Amino acid sequence: MMMIKRFGKFLIILGFFMVGCKKKTGDFEIKITQQDGGYGYQIIKQKRILINQPYIPAINKQLPFKNSTEAHKTADLVVSKIGKLSLPRVSLQELDSMKITY
Repeated sequence: MMMIKRFGKFLIILGFFMVGCKKKTGDFEIKITQQDGGYGYQIIKQKRILINQPYIPAINKQLPFKNSTEAHKTADLVVSKIGKLSLPRVSLQELDSMKITY
């Protein structure tokens, strides 16, 4: 029983440590926009639009997202990449893995 309590305390301390070390991507705001026949997204930082994406990225057509959920999933991926200081490019494989319809 004593071992379980110690392990529980360890997990709590580890949780606080991981939250404190987490990169903050909360500086970005995602705005879903309505387009003709679908949705797009904007990524905003300090009231400035950094990325305006009216169409599904990585495909060779100008197709909007079919629903706001798919647009938001893709915008979340891009914000995650920006937070990791990586290029905010989206590949066809990533779209497929998120089940984005195009």
